[in-house]
Amino acid sequence: MTDWSTPRYLCIHGHFYQPPRENPWLEYVEYQESAHPFHDWNERIADECYTPNTQARILDEQGRLRDVLNNYEYVSFDFGPTLLAWMETRCRDTYQAILDADAVSVERRSGHGNALAQAYNHMIMPLASKNDKITQVVWGIKDFEKRFRRSPEGMWLPETAVDQETLGLLIDHGILFTVLSPWQAQRFRGSSTEIWTEINHGTVDPSRPYRCTVPGRGSITIFFYDAPISQAVAFEHLLNDGDAFRLRLLGGFSGNRTWPQLMNIATDGESYGHHHRFGEMALAFALEKLRIRKDVILTNYGEFLAKHPATAEVELVECSSWSCSHGLGRWSRDCGCSTGQRPDWNQAWREPLRNAMDLLRDRVDAVFSREAQAILPDPWGTRDRYIELILAGYDNVEAFLEGEAHRRLEHAEIPRVQDLLEMERNRMLMYTSCGWFFDDITGIESLQVLRYAARTLQLVHPYDSQVLDEFLSVLSRAQSNARTRPHGDEIFRTKIEHQISSLDDVAAHVVIASAFEELPVKDKLYCYQIDVHDLVRERSVERIFLLGYVAVQSVVTRQRSEFVCAVIYFGEVDLRCSVKNFVSKEDYASLKRELLSTFYRYSSTELLRQMDKQFSEKYFSMKDLFGEQRIKIIEAATNKMYEEQAGLFEVFYKTNKDLAKLIINYNAKLPDTFLASARFVLSRVFLRELEKLSGGYFPDRLETVLEEARFWNIQLDVSSAGKLLRTRIMSLVQDLAKDPWNRNVCLEILKFLDLGTNLDIALQLGEAQIQFFRIIRSLETSGQPGLPTHFTELAQRLAVILESVEERDR
Repeated sequence: MTDWSTPRYLCIHGHFYQPPRENPWLEYVEYQESAHPFHDWNERIADECYTPNTQARILDEQGRLRDVLNNYEYVSFDFGPTLLAWMETRCRDTYQAILDADAVSVERRSGHGNALAQAYNHMIMPLASKNDKITQVVWGIKDFEKRFRRSPEGMWLPETAVDQETLGLLIDHGILFTVLSPWQAQRFRGSSTEIWTEINHGTVDPSRPYRCTVPGRGSITIFFYDAPISQAVAFEHLLNDGDAFRLRLLGGFSGNRTWPQLMNIATDGESYGHHHRFGEMALAFALEKLRIRKDVILTNYGEFLAKHPATAEVELVECSSWSCSHGLGRWSRDCGCSTGQRPDWNQAWREPLRNAMDLLRDRVDAVFSREAQAILPDPWGTRDRYIELILAGYDNVEAFLEGEAHRRLEHAEIPRVQDLLEMERNRMLMYTSCGWFFDDITGIESLQVLRYAARTLQLVHPYDSQVLDEFLSVLSRAQSNARTRPHGDEIFRTKIEHQISSLDDVAAHVVIASAFEELPVKDKLYCYQIDVHDLVRERSVERIFLLGYVAVQSVVTRQRSEFVCAVIYFGEVDLRCSVKNFVSKEDYASLKRELLSTFYRYSSTELLRQMDKQFSEKYFSMKDLFGEQRIKIIEAATNKMYEEQAGLFEVFYKTNKDLAKLIINYNAKLPDTFLASARFVLSRVFLRELEKLSGGYFPDRLETVLEEARFWNIQLDVSSAGKLLRTRIMSLVQDLAKDPWNRNVCLEILKFLDLGTNLDIALQLGEAQIQFFRIIRSLETSGQPGLPTHFTELAQRLAVILESVEERDR
C-alpha cells in the first residue's frame, strides 16, 4: 500500500517571455508581416496566450462555458521585463490581470506571491561580463518591484543558464531561489552529513529543494523541475487533454519518498495557448480539479520553501542550461542544437556573431568608463540605477543625472551622458538570447540583435570611429544558410544599416508626411518631441512644395536640433526632401523667399538645382520614411491612381461576368485578363466591406463578394475579416454588459454571428463568450426574475451554460 503520510505539494511554473522587438531608434514595435493578421508577434502571442490565461475557459461535457479561471492566480510564473513594458501600454487589461493575480496569490500563499523576477533582457548570464550580470540582476529586481510592489524571492535565469558567479550575485541581491533543469545537477547529498552522490549525466530527484553553496557568498536554494512531465507538456501534446494532464501531474508523486514532496514542472509559458492551442483551457481544467483535492496542496516555490527549507545539498554543472545539451553552445557556436526544421543548415554563424558582439562590448565599455567618469563619480553604479529612469518613462532626466553627478550639469552634459547610458542599454539588448537560438542569422531574432548593435555603433562612433569596420570584419565570418549565402557584414549593410536614424531623419519624415496630412504645431512622433515653428505648403498643378522650420528632440537622450526642410512632391510616390541645420530666422526667411519664387517661376529642375545649392548633397525620398508611416503614405498617395482605374476594371468585370460564367460551364479556361479584373474588383470591394466592419457598421456586401470570389476560385484573405468580426462582436457584448435588457444589442450580436456562419469563418469568440458568461453571473446576483429577450439564443450561439440562472428562477 502506498504511503501518503507526508504532505504532497504541486507547483506549475510558466516562463513567459518574448524578446524585445522595438525599433531602437523609435522605441516602438513596428509591423511584422509574419504575425498577420496581427500587428506584431507580441500582439499575436498576447492574443493567443497571455490574455487567455487571465480568463481561461472551463467547459462542461456539452462544450458549454461553465466557469472562468485566471490561471496566474494558481501557477508560478515569471514574465520578461521588456515584455511587461510592452504589455503595460499595449495590452493594459491583461497586464493588470497578471499583477492582480500575483497580489491574490500573496494573500493565498502565506505572503508568498506566484511571480518570480527575471534577468532583465534574457541575456545568457554565464557568457556575460560581470558588470552585465550585475546590471541584469539589478534591473530585473527593480523592474519587478515597480510592477508587483514587492521584493522578489526567486529569479528565473534565462534558458536556466547558470554559473557560480551568477549564483553569487543572486545571493548578494537577496534572491532566495532559482529553478533549473535536473540535468544541471552534478552531484547531491541528502544532508550535510551524508556522502555526495555523483549523478554522471543522470537527473536529480526534483521533488525537494536543494541548497547550493557559493564559496564566500553563502547559499541559494535550487528547485529542479520534473523533466519528463515538463517535456510532455512542451513537446508531446499533453495539453490536448486537461484530465490527462492532471493525471500525469499526480503520477509524478511517489509513495517511496520520505520527505514532503514538491511535484513541480516548468515550461515556456507560451505552451499554454500559443504553442498548443487552447492549452490554457487544459491548464484551467487541471487546476480546477487539483485545487479542490485535500491530499494535494497547490503552492508556489516561495511558500514551499518557507514551510520546508532545503536540507539536501547540490553541486551544479558549471555553465549549463535547460535547452542545450552542450552547456552554452547554442549561444556561442555550432554545437548541433537547432529547431530541427532545416537539418541541412548549420549554425556556424553563431560564433562570429558572438565574437563581433563581444568586440563591440569591450570597446563600448572602455568608452563608457573613460567618458562617463568625467561627469559621474560612479559610472557603473549609475548604469545599474538607470533602470529607475527607464521605468519612469525618461521623465525628469535632468534631475536623475544631477543626482548621480552630485552637481548641477551644464546644458550640453545631459545629452552627452544620456547618449553614453543609452549606448550601454542597447549594448546589453544586443545580447538577447534569441539572436542565437534559432537556425539562421537572417531570422528576425538575429536581425533584431543586429539592430541593437547598429544603434550602439551609432552612439559610440563619436568616441571610437574605427570600431564599425572592426565589428564588420569579425561579423563577415558569419555566413547565412539562405539561398544567396550572404555573410554577416553584407547582411548588416543591406538589412540593418538603412534603418539607422538621426534627428535629421525625423525632421525629414515630419515634413514629408505633411505633404499628405495636416500636422499639429506640437506633436510626439514615437520617442521624439516635434515642434513645427513654421511650415509653408504650396501647390502648382500636380506639384507640391513644402518648406518647414522644425525642432526635434529625443525624449530618451535629450538630444535636440533645429532643421530647415524642403520637399518637392511630384505626385504618386515621387518626392525629394533636403534637410539642413537651422542657422537663423533671417537665413530661413531669405531661403523661403528664394525657393518659393523659384517654385512658381521656374521648372522643377531649377527648383531641385536651387535646393542642391542651398542644402547638402544628402537628400531623402519616400524610402527614408519610417516603415509604418511609409506604408500609410504610399497607400494614401496611390489611392487616387487606383480610384481612377477602378471604374474601368469594374465596367470590364460587370460587362464580361455572364460570358465568363458560360466559359466555366463549358469547362473552358478563363482569360487571365478577366481573372485579373475580377481579383482587382472583388479585392477592392472586400477591403471596403472590411472598412465598414472596422468602423462598427454591418458589411452588407461582404457575403456576396466572398461568394463571387469562391466562384472564380480567387483567394481573399478572410483572416482579417474574422479578426474584425470577432472584435465587433466583442464590442457589442461589452455594450450588452452595460445594459443586458437592450434587445437591439442582442439582435445586432446575432446578426454578426450569422454573418460569420454564412461566410464559413471559424470565429474565435472566447473573449465574447467569457464576457457574456460574466453578464449571466451578474444577473444571478441582481435579483431580477427571468432572462432578457434573446439571451437563451445568445447563450446557445456562444455556448454558455444557463442552468444556474434557470434553476434560480424555478
